[in-house]
Formats: sequence, C-alpha cells, structure tokens
Amino acid sequence: MNNPSRTSVRTLVMLALLVAMSIVFSRVLSISTGFVRFNLGSLPVLLAALLFGPGAGFAVARWPTSSAACWPVMPSTLITLGAGAIGLVAGYAWQKLPDYRTGLRLSISVLLGHFVGSMVINSLALRIFYGYAWSVLLARIPNALVLSAVNIVLLRILLENRSLMKLAKK
Repeated sequence: MNNPSRTSVRTLVMLALLVAMSIVFSRVLSISTGFVRFNLGSLPVLLAALLFGPGAGFAVARWPTSSAACWPVMPSTLITLGAGAIGLVAGYAWQKLPDYRTGLRLSISVLLGHFVGSMVINSLALRIFYGYAWSVLLARIPNALVLSAVNIVLLRILLENRSLMKLAKK
C-alpha cells in the first residue's frame, strides 16, 4: 500500500534535488556572451514539470530566488518569472497532449515553454529594464532554439529511464 506521507516526502526530495541541479546547471555550467547565455538550468525545471506537473516546474525555477530579499529587485524577479513560465507552460502542455507520441508531445511542450518564458517574458524584461534593442533580442531566438533542442534530446533520454519514471509515479 502506498503511504501518502512517504510519497510527498519522496516528491519533495526529488524537487529539492532538481532545484539544486538547476542552480548548478545555470550558474556553474554556463557560457555567457553578454546578452546571450547558454546553460542547462531549464533542464531540471522541465523535468520537474513533466514528472510532477506544471506547478512543480514553476516552483523548481522560482524556489532559489523566492526569498524576500529577491522580491524587491524587479528585473531579476521578472526574469525568474520567465524561468518559472518555462516549467509552467511546458508542464501544462505536457498534461494537455496525452494522445500525442512522446517525441512530438515533448517537442511541443519544451518549445512552448521556451517561447513563453525565454522569448516573451525574459526578452520583455531585458527590453524594459536594460533597454536592449529589439534587433539585439532577435539574437536570442537561435539560442532558445538550440537550448530547446538540447533539452528535448536530454529529456527524451531521461524519460526513457524506467526507474526515474517509477520514482516519479510513487
């Protein structure tokens, strides 16, 4: 018999690990060229969204920056809201497309998440708070597409791991 408290503790531990991975992936394993950054910080966010739902994807992205000290800083708040939107939108799309093949479902979910979070919200934040020209922000499109493609491939590999899927379902 499944013990509900054990399941919630297991879920919290998994989400905490995904938060830690997101921090390491986005801050330590990152390549930055000024206005374009390449990192895999959204991979754990997307994994949380697919395995545990859109709220979990949003929480994994926002958790590291949700302290009261971070709220007053509007640019970082809007940018981390964009990161949260990646998980929220991808998780929601994943839930709404159960009849699609896994590859197509995954591609649509990840691309929608990156479009809304990265391309719309984060680009808008960079425009509003830092004055980036729209032409400069267009350079973010190839970056988002490359990140999406890498995330799709890595998530497909992770989702094929049966023990990971069992762990998420318990």
